[in-house]
Amino acid sequence: MIELEPAKTLPAELLSAAPYSCSQEWLRLCAEVYGQDLRLFLIKRNGEPAGGFACAALRSVFFGRRIVSMPFSDEAGLWAGPGVEFSAAERAELAAALAAALDSLAAETGAAAAELHGAGLLAGNAHFRETSPYLRFILDTTRPYPELRGRFDTNLIKNLRKADKTVAVREETSPEAFSGVYGIYLRQMRRFGSPPLPAGHFNRLMAAGLGRLFVASVGGRDAALLFALAGGGVFRADVNAGLPEFETFFPKVKLFDETIRLACAEGFRAYDFMRTRAGSGVCAHKAKWGGREEKINYFYRDRLNLAHEGPDPEQARYALPRLLLRLAPLRLLAALGTAIRAQAGK
Repeated sequence: MIELEPAKTLPAELLSAAPYSCSQEWLRLCAEVYGQDLRLFLIKRNGEPAGGFACAALRSVFFGRRIVSMPFSDEAGLWAGPGVEFSAAERAELAAALAAALDSLAAETGAAAAELHGAGLLAGNAHFRETSPYLRFILDTTRPYPELRGRFDTNLIKNLRKADKTVAVREETSPEAFSGVYGIYLRQMRRFGSPPLPAGHFNRLMAAGLGRLFVASVGGRDAALLFALAGGGVFRADVNAGLPEFETFFPKVKLFDETIRLACAEGFRAYDFMRTRAGSGVCAHKAKWGGREEKINYFYRDRLNLAHEGPDPEQARYALPRLLLRLAPLRLLAALGTAIRAQAGK
């Protein structure tokens, strides 16, 4: 029998098996940097601990009241414990128990819906509506780097040859290093009309050993950055940002290439280019590196039968806010970004 019960904390052996999005460091980030109302649940099988579930109850004037698992990540907030495998019947029981727990939490918090990211254990279950709003590209970095490079698009190779002559890449290891290049990230987010995450988000992840920062320079000037989430055998290229005045030197392309080489050398099993929208220019660029396309599945449970989904910046109702963010001074953009991202949970 599968049961879910609310918990203040989870056993250490369960947290050790959790995806990075449910690690103790990530939970602290959500609670301490963003002030989010986090909830933990213990999954029991025949009375014994068998897995965990984590989510945040978000309350926003702009985005409504929602339950999100897990904020700022497309990894699952639902996981099995070490050595635990659920049968098809147990997965059905788990989905039913989770649906009941979410309904109870929604009634408590006034949430209209629950949004679960990447929860593969729920696939094909009638208790949740499944969509695939994004995709990712995955490189198999157990293969030699020269073999991977041989599959890069010819235009990438051409751009890399130019970048090799002018761009230098270094890894920053100080826990406060992201603050030094935060302006690069801010300027790119303003170009996109997107609310930025605070510098403290990245610095905290670096201090916890979850984040790694790589900086590309041209002529001694910092031109671009790549922030990665590295753990569990996967190198995740989370943020790639650059200054437009250096684009002709291709420092962002150089950063991808150098970190793919590093992932191969350091024994990572996969390089994840992270979330992208099908049909976008960013998607087309990431496809050129030769990775395997993989859908990112989201699972929704609507308490009020509204077919509610999380905030999507591509929706027409966000056109004016995006325009205002493109025009905002950088300091104002940085100040607004934390509040907006905390409430959006993305």
